[in-house]
Amino acid sequence: MTRIMNLLAALMLVTGCQTTVEILKMYPKGASYSGYLTIGKKQVPLPPGEWEVFASRATSNSSGLPFVAIVLGNKDRNAEALAVRFHTNVEVSNGNGWVLLKACSRTNMHHVFAPQNIEGSGQRCWFVNHSRMTRTGNSTNVLTEALDRAKDLGVKLPVTSVYTGFRVSDTHDILTVRVYFNPETQGFEPPKQSAWATNDCHKDRIYTDNKKVAHVEKIKKWAAAYFSKVEAGFKGKLAPAQSAAK
Repeated sequence: MTRIMNLLAALMLVTGCQTTVEILKMYPKGASYSGYLTIGKKQVPLPPGEWEVFASRATSNSSGLPFVAIVLGNKDRNAEALAVRFHTNVEVSNGNGWVLLKACSRTNMHHVFAPQNIEGSGQRCWFVNHSRMTRTGNSTNVLTEALDRAKDLGVKLPVTSVYTGFRVSDTHDILTVRVYFNPETQGFEPPKQSAWATNDCHKDRIYTDNKKVAHVEKIKKWAAAYFSKVEAGFKGKLAPAQSAAK
């Protein structure tokens, strides 16, 4: 299926007619993929394994440019890599660039690497943070839709996820990817405190536990290597062999 979808995306790109509606039809809820997804010229890399679309949504930025947001869940429910969430533009901007992702300048996360962080020019960064995986309030977005889908499927989610974030942009295109990991599949107990600032996975609290420190260090090394795939995908240069039919 992935090969067919990538071929359709390439044909739409040539004819200049790919829209948010067509993209969402290409990646319907419940469909499975591996390797990468194609959005216009961009490719969104997926970690190893088979990934199911949990939620997808058409959005826009403050200037009204259309975007798509998609969340995929790992079909191996016991895997450490839990979910992939990405957000990218469908139409190119006018060349004035994009608003910077504030996470690339934060100092209260486990790690931030930002070799390029220039307003209006481009942004290249990756980071490691933690997030509660529980639904709060009544707001609806692509992530809450994915959480609802996971509940409907009976997927046991961790209380807290340690996740990696990636942002690559130039003056015309932008791609933000997040990969969520499940520490509970690695033998860690759910945090006793789940609020972000006092969470047991907070960078100022994990250093009382050498195993948690090693876990975060492993994710940091993974993210550093994966960043090159995100950058290659942003340029549409991932190898075709990385896209397998499912």
